[in-house]
Amino acid sequence: MAPSFLAVALVVAPVLQADPPGFVMWDTSELEVRNSALGTRVGPDDSARETLADYGNPSGAHRFRFIRRDGDGRPEQHDNIDDVVYIQGGQGTLLVGGEMLGRRGDLGAAITGGSQYPVRAGDVLRIPAGTPHAYLVPDGGHVTYVLVRVPAFVGEVVAAPDGPAPQLEPPGFGMWTSTELEERDAVLATRVRPDGSARETLADYGAGGSSHRFRFIRRDSDGRPELHDDIIDVVFVQSGEGTMLVGGEMIGRSNAAGSAINGGVRYPVAAGDVLHIPARTPHGYLVPDGGHITYVLVRVPAFGGPN
Repeated sequence: MAPSFLAVALVVAPVLQADPPGFVMWDTSELEVRNSALGTRVGPDDSARETLADYGNPSGAHRFRFIRRDGDGRPEQHDNIDDVVYIQGGQGTLLVGGEMLGRRGDLGAAITGGSQYPVRAGDVLRIPAGTPHAYLVPDGGHVTYVLVRVPAFVGEVVAAPDGPAPQLEPPGFGMWTSTELEERDAVLATRVRPDGSARETLADYGAGGSSHRFRFIRRDSDGRPELHDDIIDVVFVQSGEGTMLVGGEMIGRSNAAGSAINGGVRYPVAAGDVLHIPARTPHGYLVPDGGHITYVLVRVPAFGGPN
């Protein structure tokens, strides 16, 4: 087990160094503390925010932010960035689609038209590039979320994706509520394979199984070690608990999987945690006897450096 001071340093300090961030974990307790701290720093626009990690991509992609809103947010529209959102606390409404009015840069004065979706803690959202959106908050309430900025997929999306995207308006918008994920978890529990896992693709917005893919995975026992050369794994733990073994050296590698990891550091993970696993990093999920862990896995293209 790694010394406790190392784990604290990795999960508490924001990652703002010039080099790309390594493995980072924001556990549910830390996010609650950060949420409370943001609540004391809400500005005149009824919001407070902080950067959790940043690769320094000039496009603004590959950035992890934590945002709290105590009132309605200004409409936003990002031409080259998909927003992946994990609602951490509170509840509100997402207004998405329609037409942006009075746009200046990424912000606007209002949205005409669009669809409204209630959001609350545990929901996972995908807002495609070029889509107007705004967070609406009821009087006296708040909504807090982890925002992962993902570069928009460039190229032709596969005609027959591994997993069908949700049929929501506007096209390309994805939403998986905490209630839906609980129901999916119960179904996966009935389909666990001999390797101790069950999985399904929630949506595939890219080139068929590489990046821009959303998966839902349940493990009732230890998983095989993995290593992805060109993919960053963003993980939202939905239920259960276990241990993440990360780093070290992959043994017996065949494509993205291996037989073991030599060395590495172990981190306890549980429902509500958010993980960032950089490309080219060995990692494996360890599950205690009789337990399980279920998580949403978002595959993000690795950032190779300044464009």
